[in-house]
Amino acid sequence: MVKKDSFLINGNIVKLRSPNKSDAKGSWSNWLNNLENLVMLGRLPLPNTPEQQIAYMLKNEDNVSRIIFMVCLKRNNKIIGVVSLSDINRYHQSAQTGLLIGDKKYRSLKVAVETMSLLTEYALVHMNLNRLDASALINNPQSYLLNQFLGWRKIGIKKNSHFHKGFFVDTILYEILKSNWLKSKKRPSKI
Repeated sequence: MVKKDSFLINGNIVKLRSPNKSDAKGSWSNWLNNLENLVMLGRLPLPNTPEQQIAYMLKNEDNVSRIIFMVCLKRNNKIIGVVSLSDINRYHQSAQTGLLIGDKKYRSLKVAVETMSLLTEYALVHMNLNRLDASALINNPQSYLLNQFLGWRKIGIKKNSHFHKGFFVDTILYEILKSNWLKSKKRPSKI
């Protein structure tokens, strides 16, 4: 059972908390064994055991260049996804974002927008980063449209970056600067 005060970031629909071993043994590990999820994330489709997921989680607990949050429904604490900041660079005040709503029932615009806006707010305001980067495969419109909806700026395309079902596909690159985010109407009302 997760204690109520263990949630670091609270939104209206979702809240974010650190992962634990039961997450790694359960939903999180299962999502990373789903070929559809792996393909949309641009990951190599290899099996992932609960033990491997626990090792990954433990390796990253003290990693200052990566922060991982479990995405949970606010109403019942049900785990529905995972979101992260990686390649955190304190000198250049930048990081890369990642999002997976692993439970398909909750892949809605409302959930995705709130989750990414909470992560963006946390990174740019509370961590005092200046820039966030994101990438999305061209065949994953839910991902790149989310970035566009939140006001992220398209900065380029990596041609033929990922192999998918016998073909190479492009990756769209996005960024958001703190100065632009602070003016955005998409910022969460609280966190």
